[in-house]
Amino acid sequence: MEDFQTRQTLLERIRTRHDEESWEDFVHYYRHYIYIICRRMNLPHHDSEEVVQQVLVKLWEKLPEFKYDTKRRFRGWLCTVTGNAVKDFMRKQKSVRKTHESATDEKCPLQKASLPDIEEIAEKEWQNYVASLALEKVKKNFSKQVFDIFLALNEGRSRIEVAEEHKLPPNTISVYKKRVVSAMCSEIRRLEEELS
Repeated sequence: MEDFQTRQTLLERIRTRHDEESWEDFVHYYRHYIYIICRRMNLPHHDSEEVVQQVLVKLWEKLPEFKYDTKRRFRGWLCTVTGNAVKDFMRKQKSVRKTHESATDEKCPLQKASLPDIEEIAEKEWQNYVASLALEKVKKNFSKQVFDIFLALNEGRSRIEVAEEHKLPPNTISVYKKRVVSAMCSEIRRLEEELS
């Protein structure tokens, strides 16, 4: 999908359960974000994938009951659902380990998985996630050379070094960077309004 749906419209269409395209769009935009939260809550890759599937099933079941409130962020509710799913998964894993230890009389050290503050994780990862989405969208609007220049500068390389490499004046390098940064800022603002 090239253009983002407004979150209210997308959520309303999903609530009917008759619009598979909207559900696919929802999964496309939020699945990786859910995965990132799981990983930041110290779940390994495969466990995170399992929890993502559980969260998506739970969302599919609960979204028809979800009441959209323009004063609250949807992603706050999404983070609560995800955080609870991770905690439930960790409790079940701990129970399985205890059962295994008592059945085999083995005392393997239980890896303590800390549960950091979900809201703090969610906010930080949301900013990174939205920036990544914006970067992918904006990339299509610039030539490979302009985008490569932006990435080189973003990695900390000097303007002079990049200018010499691309055989361009340093001022041109600055102009290219400014154009990409401006496009990124606009896209991030748009995404924040439509997906938060």
